Amino acid sequence: MTWLLVALLPYMAIFLVLWLRLQQDVRKVSGERQKLCQGEKFLSVIIPLKNEAANIHNLVKDLAVQSLDHRYFEIIFVDDASTDSTLDILSSSDDILCDLKILQSGGVGKKKSIALGIEQAIGEYIVTTDGDCRVRENWLSEIYNCVIDCDADMIIGAVDITGTGSFLKCFIQLEFLALQAVTEVFARNGNPVMCNGANLCFRNPGAENYSEMVRENITSGDDIFLMESYRRQGKSFIWLDSPSSIVKTIVPARLSTLIKQRIRWASKSPFYAQTSLILLAVLVFLTNLAMVATFIVSFFFPGLWTIFLAMFIIKSIPDLFLLSLMARKRSKTRMLQCFIPAQLLYPFYVFITGMAGIITGLFFSQQGK
Repeated sequence: MTWLLVALLPYMAIFLVLWLRLQQDVRKVSGERQKLCQGEKFLSVIIPLKNEAANIHNLVKDLAVQSLDHRYFEIIFVDDASTDSTLDILSSSDDILCDLKILQSGGVGKKKSIALGIEQAIGEYIVTTDGDCRVRENWLSEIYNCVIDCDADMIIGAVDITGTGSFLKCFIQLEFLALQAVTEVFARNGNPVMCNGANLCFRNPGAENYSEMVRENITSGDDIFLMESYRRQGKSFIWLDSPSSIVKTIVPARLSTLIKQRIRWASKSPFYAQTSLILLAVLVFLTNLAMVATFIVSFFFPGLWTIFLAMFIIKSIPDLFLLSLMARKRSKTRMLQCFIPAQLLYPFYVFITGMAGIITGLFFSQQGK
């Protein structure tokens, strides 16, 4: 059964390479830009949201104090048929945010909501975030500077999760650190495999083109499908993670919320077109599947416990290296105290959400089926 150990070597090799690349990239990161560059562009910030009454006021306050001159951006909220007081809160925010645009999309989903926002946008670049996010006062200034400096077609921004106090929150943050590490390594080299719509900027493609790019008939994946479409067109990408450009979002409060969110994320995987993303997703899923299978079979064949322990160590080495580096970068080293129990639970979590996501994607995620 030593072949199981050999099977984990590709995972170990690839993630050690990712760790080395991330380590090199961290050393290259320069300080934040201090002032706006020459030239003028206009940003349209589009925030699709639904039932965010508990969070939206904080985002409105953050947007109201942006250091970027208001001549260079507009704010467009698209409410997708909220049933709470989200729309009332936005409507009463005119005194905080000048020239605020509020659109209503009538419950058509996130992709069509963003498309509606793009249809009404006048900016050369679209910036997206979510209603439960927080941004710092230099967030738009950093994006604007990047647009002027690099003239990239897509700027992929860093996202962080906040929340402490329970093992679940620690588990979620460790997982998210790993996702951000992979996102950064590939995006920093201009070949992204992931991005997050909570902090994304892209050249305005027009509403009709956007709808085609994000595959509107599939309920999830507005950010990934847009990124893949830009890659197929040979567009340019830039990674942005200066401290003041990082967008913060909150940890899901309940395990059920987390599972539903991850299943929704995984449901788009059957429709990926990018080879490197598919191979990476398959490698991670099969590695964790092997861990789950070996753990279960070891109850019937006790001699396999040694193999399982060896597999656990082989997988944990690159994971710990990568997470330690990202935890230091995001000032979250305290989260590493949950590493061992999280590492034991993670294969089962990946297997359950991955299988459920694939089934959901293949049979239930396409609108109209």
